[in-house]
Amino acid sequence: MYERTKWFRVGAWAWIATGAGHLATAALVASRPETPESSRAMAAMREHGIELLGLKRSLADLDLGMSLVMGVALLFAGALCLLVPEVTRKLAGLALVASLVALGLSAWLLPVPPIVLFAAACLAFGWTLVKPEPRR
Repeated sequence: MYERTKWFRVGAWAWIATGAGHLATAALVASRPETPESSRAMAAMREHGIELLGLKRSLADLDLGMSLVMGVALLFAGALCLLVPEVTRKLAGLALVASLVALGLSAWLLPVPPIVLFAAACLAFGWTLVKPEPRR
């Protein structure tokens, strides 16, 4: 396996680990008993909602739905990167940009695990860009 492909796969696995961890965390949080504080917060989220294009969803529905979809999308993106037969500079650059944006948002809004995993993805995709092209 080419050195570039190896590092690209490391970045892909960081995305997969982030998605799997996100889904596992969502399942864990959903299975925990509610505290009085979380019960009040969830009740407020269930009571307030928005209607968009004819569908009414509570804030609790939106929070859970976006969270689960994000986990699935991270798994998909990482798996898709693993399936790429040839890593081009354009693809590595795109993966790096997406990882940098995800790292910035994670640093701003999320806990330590996604920050560490997206930092690892940035390093791996960045390293992919500096490795020479394979000879043909």
